[in-house]
Amino acid sequence: MSVDQAPVPFLSPAVQRGFGFFETALLAGRRAVLWEPHLDRMHRILSGLDLPKPSRESLNAAARRVLDASPPKPTEQRALRLTWFAEGDDLDDPASFRLEAHLTPIPESRLARRSGSHCVSLPPDLQRDTPAVKSTSYFAAVQGGRLAKKAGGDEGLFRSPNGTYLEGTTTGLAAWNGGTPVLAPKGVLPSVTAAAFFGGHAALAPLTAEKLREGAILLGSLTMATPILTLDGAPCARPPEMLARIAEFNRRLLEDPALGTEL
Repeated sequence: MSVDQAPVPFLSPAVQRGFGFFETALLAGRRAVLWEPHLDRMHRILSGLDLPKPSRESLNAAARRVLDASPPKPTEQRALRLTWFAEGDDLDDPASFRLEAHLTPIPESRLARRSGSHCVSLPPDLQRDTPAVKSTSYFAAVQGGRLAKKAGGDEGLFRSPNGTYLEGTTTGLAAWNGGTPVLAPKGVLPSVTAAAFFGGHAALAPLTAEKLREGAILLGSLTMATPILTLDGAPCARPPEMLARIAEFNRRLLEDPALGTEL
């Protein structure tokens, strides 16, 4: 049995506590979209937490192994997930961690969302435990997605205790703000896709429902960039300039050599 097929101990920190870290990249054939920024974020998070981290070479090798085992069609889109999780109890020992890479189909919900999203406001008391960390401790996101679906939406939006908006359960969130985009100032995961979309030129300010209804964008590895169509059932504006920028960005994600890496 290969290492990536071996069972994970039930009492491991990964299973009992959700102690692990992951990145998910969009694959178009063997081209991993925004691959280097994804690896940068994993290393930055692990370094900030003073935890062992896998080498860049091992991350690339794991990705290539799963692609070699399941060669893609040239234009086929799939999800590539890297996970670094704790099997052992000594979290300062690199040997306690295991690296896995997996290929999965893109969920139908993400593909449908690319045409526009129907968002639902989540209760302010539902919060990520460590919002700035891409962690496998994912209760809030799973519960938030469930609540959104029960309410007829396809994405739930986390809110701060004062009711302003933060991010989606699986996406970054930005208000278009008349062409001067705005992101929440804190309490969110630094989005790889949002960073590429805005090129570091988005302002930081509280996101209100009024701002989102004037035009807003969800951004995620598998969602790509998409407009919010409704918020809690109320329509959101879709400025033509915003839609044009979304379309151009999504085209570049799939075609621009600068935004992808051949594995």
